[in-house]
This record gives sequence, C-alpha cells and structure tokens, in this order.
Amino acid sequence: MTFASSLRLSRLPLLATLLGLNLSAQAAPAAVSFDTTPRAGQHQRQMIDMQAVMRMRLEAGPDATEEQRAKIAQTATQMSQTGPVKMALQMQQVMKVGMADTGGWLPVTVSVTNKGGTMEVGGRTMPLPKNNAGDLSFSARFNPKDFSFDVQQFDGGSPELKAAMGQQATAVIGEALQLYKALAQRPLKIGESVDVPFNMALPMPMPGGAGNMQSTVRYTLVRVANGVAHFDLAMDLKMDISTPLPRPAAAASAASAAGADAADAPPQMMQMVINGSGKGSSSLRLADRLQQASRLSMNMKMTMNGPDNGRMLMEMDMDMQSKGESLAKPAAKKKP
Repeated sequence: MTFASSLRLSRLPLLATLLGLNLSAQAAPAAVSFDTTPRAGQHQRQMIDMQAVMRMRLEAGPDATEEQRAKIAQTATQMSQTGPVKMALQMQQVMKVGMADTGGWLPVTVSVTNKGGTMEVGGRTMPLPKNNAGDLSFSARFNPKDFSFDVQQFDGGSPELKAAMGQQATAVIGEALQLYKALAQRPLKIGESVDVPFNMALPMPMPGGAGNMQSTVRYTLVRVANGVAHFDLAMDLKMDISTPLPRPAAAASAASAAGADAADAPPQMMQMVINGSGKGSSSLRLADRLQQASRLSMNMKMTMNGPDNGRMLMEMDMDMQSKGESLAKPAAKKKP
C-alpha cells in the first residue's frame, strides 16, 4: 500500500442539492419545508469550495508476517515525517429544468465541472492536475408527482465510473430524491427539526465490489427573514466498502504462466469503513427555492484494510461551502 494510493482512496465524492417552489416573500409563512424539488424553468448554479486536512497512520494488521511488518514500519515512518496532507478543491454544479411534457415529466440536465485545486504535502503546495476526468454530466427526466426519475444519458468521469453509473445511476439518484421528497413533505415551524434517513448503495467501478452508505440528516428551521429560510444542519454517516484491487501486470503474467488455476484465483480485496459526523447551515430563498449559501463541517475517520496485511487509519476534517445563483432569465413583461 503506497502513500500515493492512500491519497487516491481517500477522495470522497461530493454530492450537491436540487432546488424549486414559489412562496410569497412578503411575510414569513407559518411553516416552511426544505423543498428542493426540481421545478419547470429552473436554471441554477452552485459554486462549491472544499477544504480538507487529512492525517494518516499506517500499522500492521494482526496477520502480518515479520517481513510485512518491517516494510509497513518503514512506510509508516515516512508518512509520519510528511505530516498532514491539506487539500483544496473547487467545483461548479449547474442544473437546468425544462418545461413539462404532456405526461408531467420534466427534462433535467446536471453538469459538474472541476475548477481546480491545490494540495499541500510536507509543507510544499502544488496545484492539482486540472483535467476533465472529474467532470460529469447527465440528462434525465423527472416526474414531481411521484418522484420518478430516469437517467437518459451519462457522460464524463473515468471509464470505470461511467460504466458503473450507466448501470446504477437511476437507482442512486432515486435514493437521493427520497431525501428531497421527505423534506418537501415535512413543513417546519421555527425551532422545529426533522430527521431524515439517507441510505444508498454505492456504485463500485470494479466488478465484484460492494458498498453502502447509511446516514441521517437533521434540518432545523432557525428563522425566516426577507423571504429567506435559514436552517441548521447536522449529519451522521457510515460507509462500508469492499472492492477487489486490480491485479498488477507482472502478477497477472505470473499467474497466467502458472496455469489456469492461478489465473482464476480470486482477486485481493480492500475493505474500508468510514464513520463521520458534521454540522452546518443552509439558507434557502423561498421565491425560487435557490440555495443561496450552505456550509457543512465534518470530521471523518476511516479504517482501511489492504491486501498486504497493512491497515491505514485516517482522520479527515472537511469543510464544504457553496454559493448559489439563479441563471434563469426573468419573464418578459407583457406589453399593454
């Protein structure tokens, strides 16, 4: 298990929110829901800024041999000398919703663009490669009557991610929409809270992989002023991931030369468990359901068991902020 591979495995995908509803901004309503259901005519952009500090420690597992323990101890010493790893990432998410068809379905397009970032390792700051590997977009149709959702096209990301999302995108997004549905159906008075479970299977790019996330999100309505509802957020999550590791070319060639039994041997597996909790806030403009600003600070702890009887322990402090703006053109005024 190398230091570079641990960095790659520590990246966590980021999720953003969807938006919409039409309420009067003249007076504070008696109850407000955090309703971010897509609605016809929406065109909104979120600029997302993530800061993370990762502290990693490597130790030998209980079944490690003396040779493995010596190699792991050497790598652990090198990692301790490097110190914490700091990362900053910026992303942009744009969502556009068209007009409903005769069946009530809304066309929806979402794009996520990598805007660059930096990484600090051992006191040295370097820019992250700015490529299109992290960019993705999809087009779909959404029915607000029953929250049905069909992904029609998915583009971007690595070939492995594209293949996984092509198979599981509808299920993953459908689970996410259940969170929005539950929040939309629960109006809150000032001081009231709602706890919403958010559980979903995680798409794995490697065949034979499996993962799931279990979390609870709490929204508390703090105040309503000038047509904007302000919420406090709290989140707890747990992720369990099991995925086979790609077989190195040299090992694959050796297995092939050794015969069919060796070539068909099961791949080495990586096991990962992540626990996290966080708090934050979000402000929602009620007139068009634009999420004007949000912030979520989280602490996550990860335990990863690798195939070489090494165990990676990581603690990450992450702060995510987003700012939203509406790109929809105002309706043209009718001439008298």
